[in-house]
Amino acid sequence: MMKHKKLEPRHHSRPRKTVLALLAVFLLPVVLAWLTLKQGWFTPGVNSHGEWVQGQISDDKQWRLILPITPDCMTCIAAVPLLNNIDTALGRDGDRVAVVQLPASQDLEAGYVYIADPPGLLIMRYALPDTQVDADKAQAVMGKALLSDLRRLLKYSRAG
Repeated sequence: MMKHKKLEPRHHSRPRKTVLALLAVFLLPVVLAWLTLKQGWFTPGVNSHGEWVQGQISDDKQWRLILPITPDCMTCIAAVPLLNNIDTALGRDGDRVAVVQLPASQDLEAGYVYIADPPGLLIMRYALPDTQVDADKAQAVMGKALLSDLRRLLKYSRAG
């Protein structure tokens, strides 16, 4: 006599585990990213050092470092050599940038240096340091920040 094996019902746990594992692989990173942003655990990096501005001036064929001046602005006068040094530090890209002094206006406040692109859009501005307290060190820090941002703008721009 032949013995029959009793057939046991197949458990469906294996396919269920596979589906759950696939869901975890795809959904877990999304949930973790959302949680990270909502909890404030991630602070995005800042690439620019200046303050973004909006405005329009006349167009030109070059990028411009604009120094708005007023007769009584001593920080403006002290910034002229710094801007000329930045223009020199640009090296081969120095031909693409012009240093311009303009009278201060509503769009161009004295005490700041502005970067404008060739179509005449004001892009960024940098506060000039006060001339009384650590003027050389503060100007060097501001100059490095401006030079860094200007190099990045020139690198990615085909204009000018």
